[in-house]
Amino acid sequence: LVDLGYTPLTEVTLPNGRRADLMALSAGDVGLGELLPNASFPILVRPIDSHAGHALEKCDDAAGLFAYLAHHPGPEFFVTDYVDYASVDGKFRKERVAIIGGAPFISHLAVSDHWMVHYLSAGMAEKAERRAEEARFMDAFDADFAARHAEAFAEMTQAFGLDYYAMDVGETADGKLLLFEADVAMIVHAMDSETLFPYKKPAMKKLFAAFQASFAGITCALIVGAFAERMKFSAVLMFMALWFTFSYA
Repeated sequence: LVDLGYTPLTEVTLPNGRRADLMALSAGDVGLGELLPNASFPILVRPIDSHAGHALEKCDDAAGLFAYLAHHPGPEFFVTDYVDYASVDGKFRKERVAIIGGAPFISHLAVSDHWMVHYLSAGMAEKAERRAEEARFMDAFDADFAARHAEAFAEMTQAFGLDYYAMDVGETADGKLLLFEADVAMIVHAMDSETLFPYKKPAMKKLFAAFQASFAGITCALIVGAFAERMKFSAVLMFMALWFTFSYA
Protein backbone atom coordinates (compact mmCIF):
# COMPACT_ATOMS: atom_id res chain seq x y z
CA LEU A 1 0.00 0.00 0.00
CA VAL A 2 1.26 3.42 -0.90
CA ASP A 3 -0.24 6.65 0.35
CA LEU A 4 0.65 9.49 2.70
CA GLY A 5 1.81 6.72 5.01
CA TYR A 6 4.13 4.54 2.94
CA THR A 7 4.20 0.81 3.79
CA PRO A 8 7.38 -0.91 2.54
CA LEU A 9 6.48 -4.00 0.52
CA THR A 10 9.11 -6.05 2.38
CA GLU A 11 6.98 -5.99 5.52
CA VAL A 12 4.24 -8.13 3.98
CA THR A 13 6.06 -10.27 1.41
CA LEU A 14 8.11 -13.44 1.41
CA PRO A 15 10.06 -13.10 -1.86
CA ASN A 16 11.79 -16.46 -1.51
CA GLY A 17 9.28 -18.81 0.10
CA ARG A 18 10.89 -22.25 0.18
CA ARG A 19 8.64 -25.16 -0.61
CA ALA A 20 9.53 -26.91 2.64
CA ASP A 21 8.44 -23.88 4.69
CA LEU A 22 5.18 -23.54 2.78
CA MET A 23 4.47 -27.26 3.13
CA ALA A 24 4.96 -26.92 6.88
CA LEU A 25 2.55 -23.98 6.87
CA SER A 26 -0.03 -25.91 4.85
CA ALA A 27 0.23 -28.86 7.27
CA GLY A 28 -0.26 -26.65 10.33
CA ASP A 29 3.24 -27.27 11.68
CA VAL A 30 4.01 -23.55 11.65
CA GLY A 31 1.81 -20.49 11.73
CA LEU A 32 1.63 -17.90 8.98
CA GLY A 33 2.88 -15.28 11.42
CA GLU A 34 6.18 -17.15 11.74
CA LEU A 35 6.85 -16.73 8.01
CA LEU A 36 5.09 -13.42 7.40
CA PRO A 37 4.80 -11.50 10.67
CA ASN A 38 2.32 -8.93 9.31
CA ALA A 39 0.28 -11.21 7.07
CA SER A 40 -2.92 -13.20 7.44
CA PHE A 41 -4.92 -15.47 5.19
CA PRO A 42 -5.85 -15.16 2.39
CA ILE A 43 -2.44 -14.93 0.73
CA LEU A 44 -1.27 -14.77 -2.87
CA VAL A 45 1.24 -17.34 -4.10
CA ARG A 46 3.09 -17.72 -7.39
CA PRO A 47 6.30 -19.44 -8.57
CA ILE A 48 9.38 -17.20 -8.36
CA ASP A 49 10.00 -17.03 -12.12
CA SER A 50 6.37 -16.59 -13.22
CA HIS A 51 4.86 -13.47 -14.71
CA ALA A 52 1.60 -12.02 -16.07
CA GLY A 53 -0.54 -13.92 -13.57
CA HIS A 54 0.72 -17.38 -14.56
CA ALA A 55 0.18 -19.81 -11.65
CA LEU A 56 -0.79 -16.88 -9.39
CA GLU A 57 -3.55 -17.96 -7.03
CA LYS A 58 -5.26 -16.77 -3.87
CA CYS A 59 -5.11 -19.25 -1.01
CA ASP A 60 -7.81 -18.63 1.58
CA ASP A 61 -6.37 -20.93 4.25
CA ALA A 62 -3.76 -23.63 4.92
CA ALA A 63 -5.86 -26.24 3.08
CA GLY A 64 -5.96 -24.01 0.03
CA LEU A 65 -2.18 -23.61 0.17
CA PHE A 66 -1.78 -27.40 0.39
CA ALA A 67 -3.93 -27.85 -2.72
CA TYR A 68 -1.92 -25.17 -4.55
CA LEU A 69 1.43 -26.81 -3.74
CA ALA A 70 0.09 -30.17 -4.92
CA HIS A 71 -0.38 -28.70 -8.40
CA HIS A 72 2.77 -26.56 -8.51
CA PRO A 73 6.01 -28.48 -7.80
CA GLY A 74 8.42 -25.54 -7.91
CA PRO A 75 11.11 -25.14 -5.20
CA GLU A 76 10.48 -21.46 -4.39
CA PHE A 77 7.50 -19.14 -4.43
CA PHE A 78 6.68 -15.50 -4.03
CA VAL A 79 4.15 -15.04 -1.22
CA THR A 80 2.34 -11.87 -0.28
CA ASP A 81 -0.63 -10.70 1.71
CA TYR A 82 -3.89 -10.46 -0.26
CA VAL A 83 -5.43 -6.99 -0.15
CA ASP A 84 -9.13 -6.85 -0.93
CA TYR A 85 -9.47 -3.77 -3.14
CA ALA A 86 -13.00 -4.42 -4.43
CA SER A 87 -15.12 -1.32 -4.92
CA VAL A 88 -18.54 -0.92 -3.31
CA ASP A 89 -20.13 -2.53 -6.38
CA GLY A 90 -17.99 -5.65 -5.90
CA LYS A 91 -15.90 -5.04 -9.01
CA PHE A 92 -12.13 -4.61 -9.17
CA ARG A 93 -10.46 -1.66 -10.88
CA LYS A 94 -6.87 -1.48 -12.09
CA GLU A 95 -5.21 1.61 -13.49
CA ARG A 96 -2.07 1.69 -15.64
CA VAL A 97 -0.12 4.88 -15.05
CA ALA A 98 3.09 6.04 -16.74
CA ILE A 99 5.42 8.35 -14.81
CA ILE A 100 7.39 10.65 -17.12
CA GLY A 101 9.74 13.16 -15.59
CA GLY A 102 7.92 12.74 -12.28
CA ALA A 103 4.48 13.49 -13.75
CA PRO A 104 1.72 10.82 -13.94
CA PHE A 105 -0.10 10.03 -17.20
CA ILE A 106 -3.03 7.63 -17.50
CA SER A 107 -2.81 4.75 -19.99
CA HIS A 108 -5.99 2.85 -19.17
CA LEU A 109 -8.54 1.79 -16.55
CA ALA A 110 -9.76 -1.80 -16.49
CA VAL A 111 -12.92 -2.86 -14.63
CA SER A 112 -13.25 -6.57 -13.86
CA ASP A 113 -15.33 -9.05 -11.90
CA HIS A 114 -12.14 -10.87 -10.80
CA TRP A 115 -9.43 -9.67 -8.43
CA MET A 116 -6.70 -10.49 -10.98
CA VAL A 117 -7.34 -7.83 -13.58
CA HIS A 118 -6.06 -7.97 -17.15
CA TYR A 119 -7.37 -5.39 -19.60
CA LEU A 120 -7.91 -7.84 -22.46
CA SER A 121 -9.97 -10.24 -20.32
CA ALA A 122 -11.85 -7.62 -18.30
CA GLY A 123 -14.62 -7.24 -20.89
CA MET A 124 -13.82 -3.63 -21.73
CA ALA A 125 -14.46 -4.12 -25.45
CA GLU A 126 -17.72 -5.99 -24.80
CA LYS A 127 -19.26 -3.78 -22.09
CA ALA A 128 -20.20 -0.22 -23.05
CA GLU A 129 -20.76 0.84 -19.43
CA ARG A 130 -17.17 -0.06 -18.55
CA ARG A 131 -15.84 1.95 -21.48
CA ALA A 132 -18.00 4.88 -20.40
CA GLU A 133 -16.50 4.68 -16.90
CA GLU A 134 -12.99 4.51 -18.35
CA ALA A 135 -13.72 7.57 -20.50
CA ARG A 136 -14.86 9.56 -17.44
CA PHE A 137 -11.86 8.38 -15.43
CA MET A 138 -9.32 9.32 -18.11
CA ASP A 139 -10.93 12.71 -18.64
CA ALA A 140 -10.80 13.56 -14.92
CA PHE A 141 -7.48 11.82 -14.18
CA ASP A 142 -5.31 14.91 -13.63
CA ALA A 143 -7.78 16.67 -11.35
CA ASP A 144 -9.00 13.59 -9.50
CA PHE A 145 -6.93 10.38 -9.24
CA ALA A 146 -3.52 11.95 -9.95
CA ALA A 147 -4.19 14.82 -7.55
CA ARG A 148 -5.35 12.54 -4.72
CA HIS A 149 -2.28 10.32 -5.01
CA ALA A 150 0.28 12.97 -5.96
CA GLU A 151 2.34 12.47 -2.82
CA ALA A 152 2.40 8.69 -3.25
CA PHE A 153 3.53 9.04 -6.88
CA ALA A 154 6.24 11.49 -5.79
CA GLU A 155 7.48 9.09 -3.07
CA MET A 156 7.74 6.21 -5.52
CA THR A 157 9.49 8.32 -8.14
CA GLN A 158 12.04 9.45 -5.58
CA ALA A 159 12.56 5.87 -4.37
CA PHE A 160 12.94 4.43 -7.88
CA GLY A 161 15.15 7.25 -9.19
CA LEU A 162 13.91 6.81 -12.78
CA ASP A 163 12.93 9.40 -15.39
CA TYR A 164 10.42 6.94 -16.83
CA TYR A 165 8.52 3.92 -15.53
CA ALA A 166 4.98 2.59 -15.59
CA MET A 167 2.88 0.94 -12.93
CA ASP A 168 -0.34 -0.97 -12.41
CA VAL A 169 -2.23 0.29 -9.39
CA GLY A 170 -5.58 0.02 -7.69
CA GLU A 171 -7.36 1.85 -4.92
CA THR A 172 -8.57 0.37 -1.65
CA ALA A 173 -11.91 1.15 -0.05
CA ASP A 174 -10.23 3.60 2.35
CA GLY A 175 -8.63 5.54 -0.49
CA LYS A 176 -5.09 4.18 -0.38
CA LEU A 177 -3.09 3.49 -3.53
CA LEU A 178 -2.36 -0.21 -4.02
CA LEU A 179 0.75 -0.94 -6.11
CA PHE A 180 0.70 -4.19 -8.09
CA GLU A 181 3.72 -3.80 -10.33
CA ALA A 182 6.16 -1.15 -11.56
CA ASP A 183 8.79 -1.45 -14.27
CA VAL A 184 10.24 0.25 -17.33
CA ALA A 185 9.07 -2.35 -19.87
CA MET A 186 5.31 -2.28 -19.23
CA ILE A 187 3.23 -2.08 -22.41
CA VAL A 188 1.81 1.37 -23.07
CA HIS A 189 0.22 1.71 -26.52
CA ALA A 190 -2.28 3.62 -28.65
CA MET A 191 -3.46 0.72 -30.80
CA ASP A 192 -7.02 0.37 -29.49
CA SER A 193 -9.87 0.72 -31.96
CA GLU A 194 -10.88 4.37 -32.28
CA THR A 195 -14.42 3.19 -32.98
CA LEU A 196 -14.72 1.46 -29.59
CA PHE A 197 -12.32 3.67 -27.63
CA PRO A 198 -12.48 7.20 -29.17
CA TYR A 199 -11.86 8.78 -25.77
CA LYS A 200 -8.37 7.32 -25.45
CA LYS A 201 -6.75 9.33 -28.22
CA PRO A 202 -6.33 12.68 -26.32
CA ALA A 203 -4.86 10.97 -23.23
CA MET A 204 -2.46 8.82 -25.23
CA LYS A 205 -1.41 11.75 -27.41
CA LYS A 206 -0.57 13.67 -24.25
CA LEU A 207 1.35 10.71 -22.81
CA PHE A 208 3.43 10.12 -25.94
CA ALA A 209 4.14 13.84 -26.34
CA ALA A 210 5.54 13.96 -22.81
CA PHE A 211 7.63 10.85 -23.46
CA GLN A 212 9.08 12.27 -26.68
CA ALA A 213 9.73 15.65 -25.08
CA SER A 214 11.69 14.08 -22.22
CA PHE A 215 13.92 12.20 -24.65
CA ALA A 216 14.28 15.22 -26.89
CA GLY A 217 15.70 17.19 -23.97
CA ILE A 218 18.00 14.37 -22.86
CA THR A 219 19.29 13.87 -26.41
CA CYS A 220 20.02 17.57 -26.82
CA ALA A 221 21.93 17.60 -23.54
CA LEU A 222 24.02 14.60 -24.59
CA ILE A 223 24.82 16.04 -28.01
CA VAL A 224 25.60 19.51 -26.68
CA GLY A 225 27.98 17.93 -24.18
CA ALA A 226 29.98 16.54 -27.09
CA PHE A 227 30.81 19.96 -28.49
CA ALA A 228 30.69 22.12 -25.36
CA GLU A 229 32.83 25.28 -25.68
CA ARG A 230 33.44 24.48 -29.36
CA MET A 231 30.44 26.34 -30.79
CA LYS A 232 28.82 29.73 -30.29
CA PHE A 233 25.73 29.80 -28.11
CA SER A 234 23.63 31.07 -31.03
CA ALA A 235 24.66 28.03 -33.09
CA VAL A 236 23.70 25.73 -30.19
CA LEU A 237 20.25 27.33 -30.02
CA MET A 238 19.81 26.93 -33.76
CA PHE A 239 20.80 23.27 -33.56
CA MET A 240 18.33 22.62 -30.73
CA ALA A 241 15.52 24.30 -32.65
CA LEU A 242 16.26 22.23 -35.74
CA TRP A 243 16.57 19.04 -33.68
CA PHE A 244 13.18 19.50 -32.01
CA THR A 245 11.53 20.49 -35.29
CA PHE A 246 12.71 17.66 -37.52
CA SER A 247 12.99 14.87 -34.96
CA TYR A 248 9.83 15.37 -32.92
CA ALA A 249 7.45 17.58 -34.93
